Amino acid sequence: MAGLLLVAALASCGGASREWERAEALWRDNDPAAWAAWRALGDAGEEGRRARARLAEADARYRRGIALLAAGQAGAREELAAGRARGPIDPALYLPLARACRDRELPRRAAALYRKYLAQASGAAPDDVAAARAELAALDEPEDPILDEVVGVAPARRLPSTALTVGALAAAAIALAGAIVLLVGAVRRRRGRTLAALAASEPSLQPAIALLVGCLRHELLKHRVLAVTDAVRALSSGTARPGEREFLVARLYGGDPLPLAWVGHLGAFIRALGPRFDLERSDPGFRSAGRAVAEIGALRAALVAGERSAAERLRRAHERLVAFDRALAELTRRLTHAPIDRPLVDEVVAAIDAERRGAGAPEVAITVGALPEGVRVEMYRVDLALVLRNVVRNAVVAAARGPAPRRVAIDGQVTLEPTGEEVVRLRVRDTSPEPIALEAAARASGRGLHLVTSALARVDGGLELAPGGDGYAKALVVRLFRALDDDSEDAAAPPLEATA
Repeated sequence: MAGLLLVAALASCGGASREWERAEALWRDNDPAAWAAWRALGDAGEEGRRARARLAEADARYRRGIALLAAGQAGAREELAAGRARGPIDPALYLPLARACRDRELPRRAAALYRKYLAQASGAAPDDVAAARAELAALDEPEDPILDEVVGVAPARRLPSTALTVGALAAAAIALAGAIVLLVGAVRRRRGRTLAALAASEPSLQPAIALLVGCLRHELLKHRVLAVTDAVRALSSGTARPGEREFLVARLYGGDPLPLAWVGHLGAFIRALGPRFDLERSDPGFRSAGRAVAEIGALRAALVAGERSAAERLRRAHERLVAFDRALAELTRRLTHAPIDRPLVDEVVAAIDAERRGAGAPEVAITVGALPEGVRVEMYRVDLALVLRNVVRNAVVAAARGPAPRRVAIDGQVTLEPTGEEVVRLRVRDTSPEPIALEAAARASGRGLHLVTSALARVDGGLELAPGGDGYAKALVVRLFRALDDDSEDAAAPPLEATA
């Protein structure tokens, strides 16, 4: 994303040259060769002069960040992020940055930086190269022969001087090639997934994803971008009132630079979802939003100067971010509004059957009756599955202890309360005559019903005891509120699918 920042900043110069396009692509890919490509642009022309100026600014921020990290002082992360937002890092700085990470007991990160330094060390002093190799070898870091082979770093320990046969060498080469293919394939699969696909395929991440999306929407989009909607439209149409331009500039450019704030939010996603999940590469919506943020970040001087073309460019970038916010709102709604459907119930029943298979317990017949169609409840799917799994499991265990025929039935319905609210009731019936001390079980910390009541309490849900009927001894009913917007919006919204 950072590479897009400079592209936007230079857009007024009449278009980037082919050399700049190559340099920007290297930076976008986090390639250590980006710094040399930027330097090679030269001083001729506005493009080269701006590239040199940004390199100087970035270098100063990188060096301050390294110094703060080495001293164990606060602010190192922010300085390094600011440097990354301005331009590529001088490969010579990989060595002091690696040493700072090593001293801060970050061996894995230090090892990666040592390897980057050694891979770009053709012009470095021999003593520095030798020291870097020795320091890398001394790290308490598992060797990674695949990475060493790729970047050309000599292994820390020599192989025994045993003669290798041609067959052995061929087998080793095939194994190495296969490992590299698997590694690259795994990384690409992770990077190739959108945020919606990741949430669909890994429900346990949904609460974290919803929180991260909520922070991004509230802190950056709502209070900085959407807050200036009227001012952007007025400025673009030439009808801005006195003070609107000043308000817009203050809101968009006051405090942390908008591109740096964007990088900070992306960093939060990376920390939660893993460094290999790069949203700006894998998710078209985030990629488009990153470009829009970079465009807005580059327009400050032109907006202050009153350039009409800048107002129109701001309007287009702003519209892309408004659309991005709507898409995030829809994603959050689908994450926090779980469907009550047959696939969910079948998944729970299959999991319980797998738990009991081969355990020698008496067979219990589980039947699934009518379920409300097209209904969602205000709950994460992972939490809803936990609740249903524990309630059904308890019913199956109780039925197995009771007399034959041993049966459990699951069904659900929607009822309208006197308050006007719609309540979804999922009923789990069993044939066990054993009574349930519901209040005592719910208070027993660590027990299944305690987990259930805790999860339900977070969404104002609850449990109820009811007669079983139709040959069933009793029923335990899960009570949840229906999500109000589940029908109208779902008709037009694509499903949350586990595909990229």
